Amino acid sequence: MKNIILFLNIIPLLVSCEATNTAKCHKIITVVNKTNKTIYIERNEDYPNFESYKLDADPLNNANTTKVEANASSKNVLPTYGNCYEGIYTSIKSGTMMVYVFDGPTLETQGWDYIKANNLVIKRYDLTLKDLENMNWTITYDGN
Repeated sequence: MKNIILFLNIIPLLVSCEATNTAKCHKIITVVNKTNKTIYIERNEDYPNFESYKLDADPLNNANTTKVEANASSKNVLPTYGNCYEGIYTSIKSGTMMVYVFDGPTLETQGWDYIKANNLVIKRYDLTLKDLENMNWTITYDGN
């Protein structure tokens, strides 16, 4: 009984831990996919090493934080794991974060090794903190 009461008291805390943006702390970047294909998103802070994404884990292993369905948007990709982007940027030496877009059908059928071997990045955004502020914390991918 004691465990049940403890569990019931913890549930509201877990539910209230959803990431949000405030004026001085942004934890969410919304990604809008305006194409008819699923995309996968990765971020990397090793600018200007444009191939550093190859050291990242397979996006399929973390689809809940990398996948954006066709003609949809997501606030779940590019997680900060509790930190604010404003704080993350203080540790990025170059001041630029790269955001990579990968073609979902190709990744899902050919695999991550194929994407890396053939440098199949369909779009790369090089973003400063000011860029994200100017974009209202939204990246819109339209296929171009």
